[in-house]
Amino acid sequence: ELNSFASVHAFCDELKEYQLGKPLDRLICNAGVYQPSLPHAKWSVDGHEQTMQINFLSHFLMISRLIDDMKEAPDPRVIMVGSVTGNDNTVGGGGVYPIADLKQLDGFKAGFENPVAMADGYGFIGAKAYKDSKLCLMMMSNFLHSKFNKSHGITFSSIYPGCIAETPLFREKRAWFRKYFPIFMKYITGGFVGVEEAGQRLFQVAHDPRCSKSGVYWSWNGGPREGRGAAALEKGGQISGGGGAGGGWDSIYVNDQSDKVNNLELCVELFQTATKITDAQWPSAKTFTSPCPTLKVISAVSTNMIAREELKRMDVSVA
Repeated sequence: ELNSFASVHAFCDELKEYQLGKPLDRLICNAGVYQPSLPHAKWSVDGHEQTMQINFLSHFLMISRLIDDMKEAPDPRVIMVGSVTGNDNTVGGGGVYPIADLKQLDGFKAGFENPVAMADGYGFIGAKAYKDSKLCLMMMSNFLHSKFNKSHGITFSSIYPGCIAETPLFREKRAWFRKYFPIFMKYITGGFVGVEEAGQRLFQVAHDPRCSKSGVYWSWNGGPREGRGAAALEKGGQISGGGGAGGGWDSIYVNDQSDKVNNLELCVELFQTATKITDAQWPSAKTFTSPCPTLKVISAVSTNMIAREELKRMDVSVA
């Protein structure tokens, strides 16, 4: 239950017992809620806005608990399911209000507890809470790549599988929207993707050797195919495409991310504030040390001397 940090901790503890000593090799952060019609915020068990906790903060906490174990696995991968709505360099993300924008993270810096309902510290909008949570996931994928990819050997990536327009995700939308939105996405924008195909795309990023690249955002290319008959299926592909978001198995590519996603300074602040909110305990990210025997001998001899000289320099600076 991602609505509770205690439940996340309990899950991680139970998972370790279930593993029987075998390391975890895949972690897919896919759970999400979308509540655009809420007139006011709902609060989690821990007193945080529900959408952000379920979609981002609890995933963040879970990763902190599991990545030290994952480094022992061959080809470990952590995959964040993002959204076009969190990437404002697209029509879907930058042309439809409200826009994902964390601003200066004032809400997170203030502790993000009731009554603070938004990461930016301003008024609550249900759709924006969802978009902001997806922006957070994509930013954090990039940050964790920078911090832990070399030290832990883990691949961190985010994906947009396409617009899965026929799922309960849109259950709070009006009836006319639920009826016509899939048609619009399938035949007008070409961004529609079915549930099975979206699952196949997620499977691809989790297991395709081409997707072992870390610090990237995966998407698929191609024209509208799904629902157009056998003649429209991509020759030799293992997945039928779904429009502008779509294409087959071989049409996967590294997509561009917005300036907001790539804001390194804000990524650091997001990591720091989310760590404080969740009380996450992250492992140290030690870099690789050369096995050179000469370096080991010199280090053993010179360590104390270097420490003494550095203390002298510091004393002089203070004086």
